[in-house]
Amino acid sequence: MIVLDTPVIAEIMRPKPHKYLLEWLNAQDAQQLFLTAISVAELFASAECLADNRQKAQVSTLLLEMLNQDFAGRLLAFDAPSALIYAQLYAENQAYPTPLNYNELQTTAICRHHQARLATSEVARFSQTGIALLNPWENQGSPRWREEAAEYFIMSRKS
Repeated sequence: MIVLDTPVIAEIMRPKPHKYLLEWLNAQDAQQLFLTAISVAELFASAECLADNRQKAQVSTLLLEMLNQDFAGRLLAFDAPSALIYAQLYAENQAYPTPLNYNELQTTAICRHHQARLATSEVARFSQTGIALLNPWENQGSPRWREEAAEYFIMSRKS
């Protein structure tokens, strides 16, 4: 199980997402990729802050389509077991050289609860948490994703 951190989803929604990230996503078993309710809240909050109402509506629609089509049944909640882990993490966080924010702590708690790896661009931020981390922006080896396929993937989300 791999939890995709908010920056991963934000990146794939960009007009030209990072090539290595797309290659990495293509190489994964889609059924092993999950989102947290925390990331969903962050993504929709970002959309709500857009000044252009048309752009806000487009981004919100894309997010809803992605949730319903690409992550149906694979959304992890911040539930009671995660909350108990969060309390422990919160106490540990006080000693971290660079403390995590509340959303990062909640994401970490969800990952610990589900024994999931976290795919993030913020590997250094999460390094003291003890969860398994991976950076999909790093070149992972031989790509299976061609540039045309990546462009098709992104364009299909915009129609």
